Amino acid sequence: MAARNERTRAAERTRDAERTKEAILVAAEDRFARLGFDGTSLQQIGEAAGVARSTPAYFFRSKEALYDAVLARAVTRAQEAMARAYAEEDDDRSAEEGAVESYVGAFLDFLGHDQNFVRLIQREALEDGSRVAEFFGRSVEEAVAALGPAAEEAGISPQRLLLDLAAICWYPFAHEHTVMPALGMNARDPAFLDEQKRHLGDLVRAMTRPGSERRTRR
Repeated sequence: MAARNERTRAAERTRDAERTKEAILVAAEDRFARLGFDGTSLQQIGEAAGVARSTPAYFFRSKEALYDAVLARAVTRAQEAMARAYAEEDDDRSAEEGAVESYVGAFLDFLGHDQNFVRLIQREALEDGSRVAEFFGRSVEEAVAALGPAAEEAGISPQRLLLDLAAICWYPFAHEHTVMPALGMNARDPAFLDEQKRHLGDLVRAMTRPGSERRTRR
């Protein structure tokens, strides 16, 4: 009986530790996204998470390690969202059309619902040496492979097609408080997202249409 009680208490301690770690990660992501790495302290994160000021350092050792964990977690969310999109490609469409529309739709939906991801990556983009670059390896490899047939139809490299699509998808969210209001547009408006998906789909279909200027140009 004593051994069973001890195992129960150990399991409860483990669950408590997991809940505490999760609360720290959530609080840290919100602070880093809104205030940046330099503008955030472990004390602020502890207060936001409702734990002692020393607890974040106990679980993550340093602010740098906690920041890396936040970045890895955010990128993993993006990877999982894109992986689901590739797995759900419509069998009724061609491989080229399906891959592109799946990528565009999933990426726009993800960006439209994950503001912290956009803010974190935007902040990293301003750094001379970003911590996040190494985390994107798997995402880029999967996207390049999925977009390969469409890129071949367009007569361009899959890396170029990925860059073009990612840039067009990203821009409205990167400038949702600058250019977009000046244009009278809201990047997170469902109607805008639907229109953007159709627009990008039309662009790629025009690029990959047999006999297009791109394919016949000498």
